Amino acid sequence: MAIIKQAQRQTLGQLIGANNPVVTVPDDSQRQYAWTKKEVDVYWADIEKFMEARRSGRESASEYFIGPVVTITAESKQGRSLLDGQQRLTTSTLLIAAIRDVLWGMKSPEGVSSANNIQRDYIARKSGRKEPMEYFLVLSLFDRDFFRDYIQDWNEITGSCPQIEEPSRPSHRLILDAYNNFRGKIGARLQSYADDESRLDYLDSLRECLINGLVFVEIQTPSSSDANEVFETINSRGKDLSTVDLVRNFLMEKSRSEFEKSRVNDAWRSLLDGFDRREEIEKFLRHFWVSTHGDVKSHSLYATIRKDLSAHFDKRPQDYTVGAFAAELEGAAGRYAELITGSTGDNEFDASLAEIKAVGADALYPLLLSASGRYPYADLHDLVEACVSYYVRWTVVGRRESTLLEENIFSVAKEISKGVPLDFVMQKIIGWIPDDETFGADFLDASIPKQSQARYLLAKMEQYLRRTNDVHEEVVLGDGKVHVDNIYPQKPEGELRLEDHEDWVSRLGNLTLLAGKRNQAVANLSYPQKAHLYSNSALLVSTSTGIEGLWDSEDWKWQVTGIKTRQAQLAQCALEVWPNGSRWA
Repeated sequence: MAIIKQAQRQTLGQLIGANNPVVTVPDDSQRQYAWTKKEVDVYWADIEKFMEARRSGRESASEYFIGPVVTITAESKQGRSLLDGQQRLTTSTLLIAAIRDVLWGMKSPEGVSSANNIQRDYIARKSGRKEPMEYFLVLSLFDRDFFRDYIQDWNEITGSCPQIEEPSRPSHRLILDAYNNFRGKIGARLQSYADDESRLDYLDSLRECLINGLVFVEIQTPSSSDANEVFETINSRGKDLSTVDLVRNFLMEKSRSEFEKSRVNDAWRSLLDGFDRREEIEKFLRHFWVSTHGDVKSHSLYATIRKDLSAHFDKRPQDYTVGAFAAELEGAAGRYAELITGSTGDNEFDASLAEIKAVGADALYPLLLSASGRYPYADLHDLVEACVSYYVRWTVVGRRESTLLEENIFSVAKEISKGVPLDFVMQKIIGWIPDDETFGADFLDASIPKQSQARYLLAKMEQYLRRTNDVHEEVVLGDGKVHVDNIYPQKPEGELRLEDHEDWVSRLGNLTLLAGKRNQAVANLSYPQKAHLYSNSALLVSTSTGIEGLWDSEDWKWQVTGIKTRQAQLAQCALEVWPNGSRWA
């Protein structure tokens, strides 16, 4: 069993900043630098998203947890040996170096001064003229000299590194690629600013976000064997310390008795046993918190939970205990698993839950989680149907800003958890559903490029057509049993390609369902060559909705008027399938 001295929160500046112990990658314990453009692009996108959230000024957006690092911090040794976290710390240093070099390249006194400060505070410095350079991050043998030559041995007079060693290894080229990638992204970003003052503000904000906003958990171990055991445990399971792990550690830290620790462990066993994938646990934890506290973004979830719960747990006497929170978490986990799998035991309710999954309406789960904590599933039929109608009319067909829908749903989830009656919440949701005139107009122009959503919409309209035409024969409309077919093909023959092809190929009037899997060779044929697929289909959405109108048999070409006419016909079905709020008023 590995010995862990402590696990503590560390900002990037506390890990690789001046006056902190030097971080060294042991020569025999880790791979070389390995991040490709894909990982670097994701890292940059996360940083930009975090910067945007931080500008809001919300305390919950002040930090971005980027993962754990495992270090050896033996009492007899200076510095820290890094067993896990090399890729993130190296990439962060590369971005800091790119900021430094862009600042110096501006040639202004403030830019040059800021660049020199960044070099001395976060990359490397000399104590005196004749003293050796002190590097705050020391890579392993294979990358060490190259990293120094190209990134760390920076001359404050020339604003450059010596670049003595040629890039002789794949890791060297990846280091250069990552650095140049960051230089390019920063340069592109600066083009949107009109003057140097604004550019300096942006670069300073980027630096500050990295140094003070990027947060790690440093797992300190006393020996290499302990560090390796922790490192292997984390990586063999494919799991870094995530928000879920951090919350558990926080709860254990705040537990005041063995009983409370036992309740936390019971809750975590429920989480691990109740979900198939790690991502589901992460999503549940956020949705659980949103269901009672309102919206919070994933990157600031842990900071928000820690801050809010600490205010309760640190009170003397406590008004809300760790055990009480763990019990709520465990109960909610069971309900959430039933909601996302559609296994509540109420067939009608489960059918509606299947629609949520089919259309990708994850934003509805916090409300259903909150409501199911206060009402039996049998009382929630109208709620889930109204929410689905709201989601389809607003987001899927209307293509309106999903953020507003989420804010609305999350707000009423919190209200229900605080005791607001279900009827009151229903009236709010009914009022948010777009009216028939709006929905009808949206539907006439709707394009649905996402196959899962198109399949859902067409399957629901097929069910409606069967009911209204008194067709009782059952058909299976699930994924794998039917596929979405573009009547006017995605890749038509050259002379048959419509002008404004992209505007029409994913229109709902051009989509239908066919049994089995897609045959791409057949799908791209002209209408006469595949008309039999529609006329012989068992599905009314293919036989009874005017597909033949998409083809001009006289001029032997596809016609836009047929797509418009069929889409208008489907719009009349859609008004009934996803009703306005009057149905539940």
